[in-house]
Amino acid sequence: MLSNKPLDQFKEIPEIDRQRIVEFNQESFDQLLTFVDIVPDNAFDLGFIQSNFAKDRDAIIQALINHPDCQDMQFEIWDFPDSDMRFLMDEILKVLPTVEVQADKKLIFIVRGVENAIGMTGEYPPMLVDFNWVRDAYPVKVPHLMLFCLPDYAITRVANFAPDFWAWNSGTFVFKTPANTRDDAISQTLDARKGISNCEVPEKQERIDLLKRLLIEYTPSNGREQTHEDLKTRIRVLNDLAIAYRSRSEYSTATYYLKQALDLVKDDEDFISLKANTLYQLGWIQDDWGNPKEAIAFYQQSLEIYEKIGDVQGKAATLHNLAIIYANQGDVEKAIAFYQQSLEIYEKIGDVQGKAATLHCLAGIYANQGDVEKAIAFYQQSLELKEKIGDVQGKAASLHQLAGIYANQGDVEKAIAFYQQSLEVEEKIGNVQGKAASFAMLGQLLADEKGDFDKALNYLQQSLEILQHLRSPDAEIVKEIIADVQAGAGL
Repeated sequence: MLSNKPLDQFKEIPEIDRQRIVEFNQESFDQLLTFVDIVPDNAFDLGFIQSNFAKDRDAIIQALINHPDCQDMQFEIWDFPDSDMRFLMDEILKVLPTVEVQADKKLIFIVRGVENAIGMTGEYPPMLVDFNWVRDAYPVKVPHLMLFCLPDYAITRVANFAPDFWAWNSGTFVFKTPANTRDDAISQTLDARKGISNCEVPEKQERIDLLKRLLIEYTPSNGREQTHEDLKTRIRVLNDLAIAYRSRSEYSTATYYLKQALDLVKDDEDFISLKANTLYQLGWIQDDWGNPKEAIAFYQQSLEIYEKIGDVQGKAATLHNLAIIYANQGDVEKAIAFYQQSLEIYEKIGDVQGKAATLHCLAGIYANQGDVEKAIAFYQQSLELKEKIGDVQGKAASLHQLAGIYANQGDVEKAIAFYQQSLEVEEKIGNVQGKAASFAMLGQLLADEKGDFDKALNYLQQSLEILQHLRSPDAEIVKEIIADVQAGAGL
């Protein structure tokens, strides 16, 4: 979706922050002022404002608009944040007729957000291909100055993949990032108290955007040197991005970032803890992908490092995840032994989240063994702990499993209620794999126990769409369930 909002509808940047970014980049700002002044009215020209953080970008825009030399100019700010956008000109032509041109003022368009469609990786983004195709339409259709606000990687990609459009460029104004901007971004992401997996979708996306911008800042480019601490921060950012994408079941993207991190840590002893965490995350993804053998190999490597450096929390987490794999393979004794080791460590160090997760998994084993009372008791303990610490992703998982137990016991109403609660949480945090599972279970229950075939098929179709998008082998199972429900409904 796009938006075209006047400046006063965007968050006002405090004057002190506007002054800080301008003073830190006085030469670039003065050049930008000169540029907007000398470009004739009613004539197309193209410029780029390079700023890696949205807060700084908006401070620059507001400082420009409020500057005394710009009072005879009319600035229109356009946002085009859709990552799937291909035809920018088409979107511009939709909003251009809505612009109320002010008499005796030079009209200048400021474009934000297209870095989402440009992307950070891959060749020939569709939008940039279209830039080249329609480049000659810009002077005709938009006969005014256009300023694109982009981070440095996006400007580089425009120059590389849209050279014909780039040829229109009359000025690129590079704004360096002040240290306080980077520090704020780190505190909101790497040092945030709440893990990114437990963030609701809008906050999660905001954190991802900040992490990507931090990655730009800490990646050597344009002659910037990389210090040891910068490299450490870069590796942390890559790991956090992987966790974020894993929580959205985007495993390929998560793996991409983790492999970058693993290449950077190499055998540097200063980064050994980060290496263990990267291997641990790769193990988790391989398990989610249905590759237990590869997952165990990664977990074993991370476990060796955790034991070597005395990281008991990392050791407990790895033992826990190894237990999950052995439980799924039917080696219950080995699984319980690993869970007990993990639980012992979590209780010793006071890790409530780890304890809750382990109780949840032990409950699953008891449920499979037919010890329903013990399973419910463990799930309830786990759920209470997760609610206490705000682990919403874990809460959704426990609600889902409790729903399954009640469904097996024939308590359909209770099962549906728990699945609905679980689904609500999963939608908030963007856990698409969890959503697919809840949709599937609700569909089966409504068809088998309620005879509500229309609603059941609706849920099952939603589950199938998600699983197909994830390329999950479970999609075939859901297809079979849909066929059975359709047969039962006489469709």
